[in-house]
Amino acid sequence: MKKIGFILIFLLVFLFFPFPKNIGPQNKPDMKSVTSSVETTVRNSEFSPLSILPAPASWPRPLYLVWQAAHVKQAVQEKVNKDAWVAIEKLPATLPQAVVAIEDHRFYEHSGVDIDGIFRALLANIQADEIVQGGSTITQQLIKNALLSSTQTVERKTLEIFLALIAESSYSKDDILEMYLNSAYFGAGAYGVTQAANTYFGKTPAELSLSDSATLAGLLNAPSALNPYENPEDCKNRRNLVLKTMAKRGMITGALATSTSNEPIVLREK
Repeated sequence: MKKIGFILIFLLVFLFFPFPKNIGPQNKPDMKSVTSSVETTVRNSEFSPLSILPAPASWPRPLYLVWQAAHVKQAVQEKVNKDAWVAIEKLPATLPQAVVAIEDHRFYEHSGVDIDGIFRALLANIQADEIVQGGSTITQQLIKNALLSSTQTVERKTLEIFLALIAESSYSKDDILEMYLNSAYFGAGAYGVTQAANTYFGKTPAELSLSDSATLAGLLNAPSALNPYENPEDCKNRRNLVLKTMAKRGMITGALATSTSNEPIVLREK
């Protein structure tokens, strides 16, 4: 009788409390539709294999530096007030020309590293028995300023060269020059061309004259030693060298270089 009672109870439960219809093998998901849904989601999103990796900042330092070099603009912009950033096309043409002429005249020809420049610097350093030239390109200087220290070691220089090649593969020449001009140190606490133009001349970058541009380009080599307020003659001599070099490279005429060399450097009053 007990068995019959249990059977009756089971039947009553089954009849009045049926199992949900979505339970059971007949309701297994359609794998084709699931796969299609996943593919659509991935295709319509900005999915990247790198998204499953830890944040780059947590990577081992060598790997993180490689990532930073490929995204160096991010590192540069973190150090520069975005309101002070100037697009290269908004600058007077004479400023980037002056910087390229005196700092890295083969800038538009090399791939981030100037082998000829390195050998020239090596020879000069051997002759002087000390480091008097670095042979760094504008790209190398950008990498050093944004990602590395300024210590003069073989290890740092080697890393600088390697990272410069990576940066060059990620950005155009004008992008690199723009980043450099907006972050380089011009002395007197001025980082970037906006601060430099205001500090020395009380101008915006767009208002810089040829003389102003050559003066700023000349400061990059030794910002403190060539400070126009403290060493006006040295600064003027350097400016004139920049002008002469620009003429030599065909950026301006010799006559214009000569006439501008005779102009005084008109500074903002302190």
